[in-house]
Amino acid sequence: MHPSPSIAIIGAGPSGLLFARLLEVNGLKDYVVYERDESPTPGPWQQGGSLDLHGPSGQQALKEAGLFDEFNKVYARWDASRIHIVKSSGETVGRFGEGRDAPEIDRLQLRQLLLGSIPAHKIQWGHGVRSIEGKKTKGPDDVGNGHVIHFTNGTSATGFRLIVGADGGWSKVRALISTAQPVYSGKMYIEGKISHSNESYKAAHDLAGPGMMMAMGSNKSLALQQVADGTYRMYFGVVVAEDFYEHRNGSAMEKSEAVRQLMLASDKFYANWAPHLKSIAENAEGPFRAWSLHYLKPEEVGWTRNAAPGVTLLGDAAHLSTPFVGEGVNCAMYDAVLLYNCLRELCGKDLDFSNIQEASLEEALSSYEKDMFERGRDLIRRSAESEAVLFSENAVENVLGFVDGEHDELLYDVKA
Repeated sequence: MHPSPSIAIIGAGPSGLLFARLLEVNGLKDYVVYERDESPTPGPWQQGGSLDLHGPSGQQALKEAGLFDEFNKVYARWDASRIHIVKSSGETVGRFGEGRDAPEIDRLQLRQLLLGSIPAHKIQWGHGVRSIEGKKTKGPDDVGNGHVIHFTNGTSATGFRLIVGADGGWSKVRALISTAQPVYSGKMYIEGKISHSNESYKAAHDLAGPGMMMAMGSNKSLALQQVADGTYRMYFGVVVAEDFYEHRNGSAMEKSEAVRQLMLASDKFYANWAPHLKSIAENAEGPFRAWSLHYLKPEEVGWTRNAAPGVTLLGDAAHLSTPFVGEGVNCAMYDAVLLYNCLRELCGKDLDFSNIQEASLEEALSSYEKDMFERGRDLIRRSAESEAVLFSENAVENVLGFVDGEHDELLYDVKA
């Protein structure tokens, strides 16, 4: 049996892959990434929308990883930062954000960029975590921190010095060190598509261009966002019960059509909205996808180092927030940079994990977490504040009341 690598990274999302890249590019190859997806090939709804990368966080993370030049040359859409805001009546309120230092990249493209930056054999696909058997004290035969990772495919692994949970809002690693659970925000996005051949494509392009259109009012929204291939994602943003979409009967397409008809016919939703906005929703292609928006309570972000020695979290696993300030992926990638920097500073630039003392590792993790906890709590609180404004009765007026040059802090991103 081959010995386990020193570092296990759970989750091949942006934060987990970026952390792996930082280890790889700096010469520490003693790691493995475990990912629940069966392969790098995404399913029809795994792509998601477009992400904007902010200069001090997401872009800086790519620079630290030596990937910014490729991002800028191949993927970055610097002209996609404009946001067109309209009322539910269809009246244009304004266009904001042009020239922001926040280029767009599709979520799938970011994953491709990161996957291509580490050796393929470092990722173990089809390894979703079923549970982790934690050990606060090690027995004489335990190697590493003694924790045992049990996977959904029936295998298990142990012997790691460090386990990094980058496995999203419903993290299995978090359960090892915290009792915090995601809370439903009461908000849901229901997503469809406007392809090039769609009869509403020209209307969508006129409204959103290379960026985004947001229509808001009466506690809901309708949004369009262009992705890299020039097509659009359409989103209903509604206040509904968490099971609003899933409890409906029928096939995926039948559910989509039932929800569409309800959205367009009910006064509670979009029946009284401008005809040209309703027409886009009417022509949006299904099957739709529902995104229930969850968050962790800010006061529950945090844990003590003795909860599980040699274990920490990145990104949504640590501080899941709603997407209303567009910083989720930026904060997650910056987490990865700070974790790596703390390990390098306290454990030596060579990061030879075979020689790292447990006390030094715990000191490095504590240093990382002190900063991460504060940033994560702040992100959750700011997202909640923006959410309250954006889903208010007079959302457009309230948004404009907060826009004061730094509008990107409030105008939400549909980043499902």
